[in-house]
Amino acid sequence: MSLFDLGDIKTVKISQPIFLKGNNEKGILLIHGFTGSPHDMTYLAKSLNEEGYTVMVPRLPGHGTSSLDFLESNWRDWLRRSLDSYFDLAGLCKDVYVAGLSMGGVLTLVLASIVNPRKVISIAGAIFTTEKRIALTPIISLFTKKVKKEGYGEKYDNEDLKYLSKEYWSYNWPLQAKHLYKLMKIARKRLKFIKSDILILASEKDKVVPLKAAHYIYKNVSSERRKLEVFKESGHVMTNDIEKEKVAETIINWLKE
Repeated sequence: MSLFDLGDIKTVKISQPIFLKGNNEKGILLIHGFTGSPHDMTYLAKSLNEEGYTVMVPRLPGHGTSSLDFLESNWRDWLRRSLDSYFDLAGLCKDVYVAGLSMGGVLTLVLASIVNPRKVISIAGAIFTTEKRIALTPIISLFTKKVKKEGYGEKYDNEDLKYLSKEYWSYNWPLQAKHLYKLMKIARKRLKFIKSDILILASEKDKVVPLKAAHYIYKNVSSERRKLEVFKESGHVMTNDIEKEKVAETIINWLKE
């Protein structure tokens, strides 16, 4: 399968990009995570828009469509879409902030080191992961592109979520994880170039990104204004979990400071 054989693929409804026009001349770019899609940012996007912000949530290439499409994307595609979306939003708003979840947090950090937005937010930013085998993915990916997850049994009522579970979340992705690992290494090296005001959110119950990642970001950015908030009950997808209201409130209050 190649790019020339992807004719029947489409973006599922809940994975469509989000754009919400605001009224305060300030924009915020929200970047979703690895195997996620804009639906993970829906609550936060609507909450920010209610406060007057113009909100853009792009769909990263290969996400929200199919596993075949996913395997055709790479870290350069994901970073390019993030940069393009930032430039588009900067053409509409006088001031643009950036927030990202998980891999989106990594992309946010890399983006911040390049374009220096005034404010950025890392949400469970995955510059480290609890999955130790990710360092081996450059080798593993030479032999296999995806591996069925043992014991995976999440059930969903929503048809789009059922589809995304079947196409993405039921597998481990050595080839794509190799690209994520590349981004993680780039982000760690470029933290010293980040001067933007930064809010770092993390959760004690996150089983994907260890708490040390948040502390590492906090200690290694060059930002004069930095803040770390640790939540108690959220899982990894903090923007769409049990404390999503508190996450949104924390972000909104910090942006207003």
